[in-house]
Amino acid sequence: MPDIRTYRCRFSPIRVGTTHGEVSEYLVPVSWWSYADDRLDSRSPAEKTEAQVIVKAYCPKEAHLLVYREFGDYGRVGRPVIVKEA
Repeated sequence: MPDIRTYRCRFSPIRVGTTHGEVSEYLVPVSWWSYADDRLDSRSPAEKTEAQVIVKAYCPKEAHLLVYREFGDYGRVGRPVIVKEA
């Protein structure tokens, strides 16, 4: 079984509304389909690739939205899990 890569989200938390909690760190799973050899003349079968993204956000919903902004066009974003509370 291959190791699951861990990335850091490049977007910062956004303050929306009047009530803010503390910024927490979340771990969000992401998966997408990729090709090992994607040259035009020799495309290999698709393989499912999985990764985890570390993101800082005020709530799980915001963490999901920040990761979706980065990976949502070509991947499936999972449910955020809190790693570190502020």
